[in-house]
Amino acid sequence: MVRGAVRRPAGHGGGDRARAAAVAVLLLALVAGCSGGSDPGLPAPPGQGAPTSSSPTTPTPPLPPAAKIAVTPADGTQGFSVLRPVVVTATAGTLTSVEVTNAEGRRLRGALDARRTSWSSSEQLGYDRSYSVVAVAANAAGKLTRSSSSFGTLLPRTLTLPYLFPGNGATVGVGQPITVRFDEPIADKAAAERALTVSTSPQVAGAWHWFSDQVVHWRPKTYWTPGTRVSVRASVYGVHVGDDVYGQQDTSSSFRIGTSKIATIDDRTHMMTVRISGKAVRSIPVSMGRGGATVVDGRSIYFTTQSGPHIVAEKYPIKQMSSETYGLPKDSPLGYDEKIPLAVRISPDGEFVHAASWSVADQGVRNVSHGCVNISPANADWFYHTFSYGDIVDIKNTGVALPFAPSYDEWSVSWSTWLAGSALR
Repeated sequence: MVRGAVRRPAGHGGGDRARAAAVAVLLLALVAGCSGGSDPGLPAPPGQGAPTSSSPTTPTPPLPPAAKIAVTPADGTQGFSVLRPVVVTATAGTLTSVEVTNAEGRRLRGALDARRTSWSSSEQLGYDRSYSVVAVAANAAGKLTRSSSSFGTLLPRTLTLPYLFPGNGATVGVGQPITVRFDEPIADKAAAERALTVSTSPQVAGAWHWFSDQVVHWRPKTYWTPGTRVSVRASVYGVHVGDDVYGQQDTSSSFRIGTSKIATIDDRTHMMTVRISGKAVRSIPVSMGRGGATVVDGRSIYFTTQSGPHIVAEKYPIKQMSSETYGLPKDSPLGYDEKIPLAVRISPDGEFVHAASWSVADQGVRNVSHGCVNISPANADWFYHTFSYGDIVDIKNTGVALPFAPSYDEWSVSWSTWLAGSALR
């Protein structure tokens, strides 16, 4: 036997193993408790509540973005075109108010669209004016955004005003051209012509012809059809017509073409035949320009009536006529200064159809006048009360033609010649 060794009874080794196993189980349970497990039979550890069965919390929705306002023209713009509208738009919201005012505080008219996201001005801006824009918009939550801006419009060097003839409500003859006269020279005729419109009923094809930097006429290819209704509009406001000149204001005219009245004079027969609505209604003996010329201060003055379709332009119950208006002194052998009755002007340079009691014996026989068409007082009274603006007196066979000029020979030139006078061709 070895000293000090204790010999254990048989069977005690199994008990030791059982105790060791129990200790291991206890340690495992402690480890599990430290890892967060719990025994349903024990109270929860301090600070650790019992599990609940309620739903997760719903997150708070984000706030809607602020409304934004945009203005055209932008703040500080100068020289803005008077033809462009002021436009105010809102994004991420709607417009609650828009005010555009000039320097005197007058509000510019305008309107919102159906969605209230856009406002546009509805009246024209003024030249060389300052405007202020104040707009307010609200987003979906009702939060307001405010915008303030200002701008200025263009300042032209000068303005031009167009004058129209025939005037509004007039009735004129089949030979009447439409006349537009600008009170300033037009450098950009194409821009000016684009601003001019002619509307007719029934529809009539025609064209503009520029006679100078200030005068442009419109006519059909042939004489107007009686009864035609014509409207002319010069939409020139805000239009640049060159050389820093802009249209002063729009203007318009509407008129009607009356009965066809055409007097044809043949110098070979010294007779006038008057046709109304195409039917010959009167034959009138005439005496026209005696022919020849005289020289005054080195300038030749001719006495021949000019051939071509003359356009009636004016009427005077009494017209003071003086040879001095065309350079012939009234005290010269062929000079005169007289009050002439029943005078109907048919050309700008002084040709008239008028009463001439002093030449009745020559009428229908020979020419004795300075260039006017002499007819008897009775025939002159009828002619004066029958013919008016735009009616035609077509003179033939005198040997001297009317010049191609405004209110002179506008009808006998070829259509191609007329078309060539348009700035848009």
